[in-house]
Amino acid sequence: MTGHHKLIAFILSNLVVVGAWGQGNMPFASGHTNGKITHTEINEASGLVASSANPGFLWTHNDSGDAARIFLIDDSAQLKATYYLQGVDARDWEDIGTMERFGRNYLLVGDIGDNGGRRPYVSVHMLEEPVAMGGSAYVDTIPAECITSFVLTYENGPRDAESLIFDPIDNYLYLFSKRELHAGIYRTVLPEKPADTLVLTQVGTIPYTFITSADISPDGTEILMKNLLNVFYWQRKSGESMPQTLSRPAIQLPYRPEPQGEAIAFSRNGQGYYTLSEAVLGFNVNLYFYRRQGSITVNAVQRSF
Repeated sequence: MTGHHKLIAFILSNLVVVGAWGQGNMPFASGHTNGKITHTEINEASGLVASSANPGFLWTHNDSGDAARIFLIDDSAQLKATYYLQGVDARDWEDIGTMERFGRNYLLVGDIGDNGGRRPYVSVHMLEEPVAMGGSAYVDTIPAECITSFVLTYENGPRDAESLIFDPIDNYLYLFSKRELHAGIYRTVLPEKPADTLVLTQVGTIPYTFITSADISPDGTEILMKNLLNVFYWQRKSGESMPQTLSRPAIQLPYRPEPQGEAIAFSRNGQGYYTLSEAVLGFNVNLYFYRRQGSITVNAVQRSF
């Protein structure tokens, strides 16, 4: 995202109005610093997701302009491994998610950014999640034949997006547009094998703008999104579709302001969520953690944590 667009994002984020903090007590505590990014090549962290194959670790990647690579960091923000994606371009990578298929864990890397709203096609790259075998700062390459790239187009024309999730309940890939005052919810099925261009169909909107990242809990019952100043949270009711869940008002969660905070992820063990930002104006890039606490009332059922 360019400096001009970041300024616009900051201004519009201030216009977001979120209602009450939800019924019951806040389900997550205020954030604290788990660690600081010290690896200088992680300088525009745009996506974040907890690793399934490497417990206690997280995957991240840079924004546009970087090589096609993903980084594995521990929960104190220290680099464990770097993997290059052979044969893949990194035009504007914006988010990363996970998907389980046939008992295997996969990563989904979203080349979905489009500041000018002019890209007729965007891409999502799927690869089986690697298990880091080496010591600190291990480097490896994922062969091209082990990567499946899906080409996607929006049914209603190009959209800028910085967030994606794969829903383990309905098995749809969801993208959330960014620049509309009410962000669009788009989805498509990811086939088992590469196919022709996939069409992203709009299935709803959410009343927030400049969404920069999203994540879903491993069981599909909780959804997180964020923009530059807010974190939004939904808890899914039994039998509810994703669009139905997102049609309800979000709960605004605690958020510690970051210089250019774009990434958010649940911890794999369900104990909380992380946020991570880009490096801006010499500020430290910290990995923040928001621990789960308290309880929340959803669908007249009290759930405790």
